[in-house]
Amino acid sequence: MVNLRLFSALVLITSLGVLASNILAPIEARFLTTLTDDPRLVGFAFGLASIFFAVLSFYLGRLSDRYGRRRFILLGLLIGIIYPLFYASIYSIFLAYGIKMGWAFAAVATGPLLTAYVQDLLHKSKKKGRYLSYMHSAASISGSIGALIGGYTAEQFGFSMPFYVLAGMFAITFIITFFALPKEEQHTEHHDPDTKRSVMETFRFIFSKPPLIFYLIMNTSFGINWGIKPFLWPLVIFGIAGSDLITGSVFATMGLIAFFLLPITGHVADRIGPYYLSFFSIAVLAVTGIGMAFSPDLYWFWIFAGLYTIGEVTNMGHSLILMEQVPSSMRGEVLGLDAIMDRTLNTIAPFIAGFLLLTLSAQQVFLIFMSLFVITLALTVSYYLLRIHSFSKTS
Repeated sequence: MVNLRLFSALVLITSLGVLASNILAPIEARFLTTLTDDPRLVGFAFGLASIFFAVLSFYLGRLSDRYGRRRFILLGLLIGIIYPLFYASIYSIFLAYGIKMGWAFAAVATGPLLTAYVQDLLHKSKKKGRYLSYMHSAASISGSIGALIGGYTAEQFGFSMPFYVLAGMFAITFIITFFALPKEEQHTEHHDPDTKRSVMETFRFIFSKPPLIFYLIMNTSFGINWGIKPFLWPLVIFGIAGSDLITGSVFATMGLIAFFLLPITGHVADRIGPYYLSFFSIAVLAVTGIGMAFSPDLYWFWIFAGLYTIGEVTNMGHSLILMEQVPSSMRGEVLGLDAIMDRTLNTIAPFIAGFLLLTLSAQQVFLIFMSLFVITLALTVSYYLLRIHSFSKTS
């Protein structure tokens, strides 16, 4: 039986974390372009942030498996209060590289560590898809609010204001988390601080299970495209509309659509299973992503972006696979290793995008990355037919 009081607290904390993370989404790339004229240096800032995120995800995830997740989540939120205040006052792109370490610590706290906490709570429930969809639904509307706040405050008060708002949101989230999450994480499996496991043992565990390999194939595509989203999307939208507020509004529209679709998605996931949901998700992302790349004006881009959201909200299928296949005692470490693989692609993608932007338009680069979803669909369908059926029959 799921502890509904704790689950409700986690929904609130997750939503606030997503709101905070989306405040900079519409404006960070443009803010960094005020510090340098070289798009490669801007792309490198996002890539370096991904490296920091990957390394911290693994080590903090492993530590949270051994000592509990709450203390590391709180530490990350505390750092989240501090780093935006420095970010708002920098005058060099190279200073942004150092501050990205603080961003990564806060992002791990509100990302993999909080995700592991939630999965620990839900993994034995028969309605995990529904609970997860409710949480994602609340988070999506919060993300919309965050994007609007970021775009509006930047346009009205300058680029510094979103950073101050971000620091305030982290402060509120820290206070709520401190009082809402129990000091003893009794809902998780027993953690033994003296038990040590080699990284190779964890890798062997991951690659011994075809469902987890399926997850990695699927998540690789998301890792690439999620990596370029905060960098390339604002540049494409601003190139069409010429407004930070419009950029935030596009993101907000996608979040609003997700808010209404996610509860339905959770019910569908519990009924048809995560694999068919994953195939549907990747197919929608491929079609609508290519549609956005060929959009002649803001009107069509906005329509395809809304439809693209359907693919985003249905991508919870591969998350359910991970939740089912990984025990709580090693969940933080596995999520950390996944983040390393994922963020390695996040690192490469913006850097490559920055180089491509020297010779191609933003929409042409956008098309290249969206086309990867087509390749992923072919790979996952083939792997499912070759390996998942046989694994399911023998497990």
